[in-house]
Amino acid sequence: MAICAFCGKEMEGASSCIKSSIRIDGADYTPLPFKKKNETVFTRGQAVRCAECNVLPDGFHHVGCVFEICPKCGGKWVYCGCQGLKVKTDGKSEKKCDVIQFKPMRTEKD
Repeated sequence: MAICAFCGKEMEGASSCIKSSIRIDGADYTPLPFKKKNETVFTRGQAVRCAECNVLPDGFHHVGCVFEICPKCGGKWVYCGCQGLKVKTDGKSEKKCDVIQFKPMRTEKD
């Protein structure tokens, strides 16, 4: 069982992380929801969840999901160089959580 550091939900059964904004270089971007890939004979009519964070289609990825798409550059968070924070404002307080970045694997030349 894994609990999302941002929304506090158990990721195995949550349909979505909470709606938030992603703050990159001082600008706020709307996170891109999970979209399932092309439907196949085997997946037709099924709710296919994200393979990493388990959200349903049109749900928002949990913090740290390797399949989350960067709303600034359109690349995957795993590969893009954009650094940011997920930010939730409920009117009373602002909750922030680092968007986990992964460094490219080093080659033997590095």
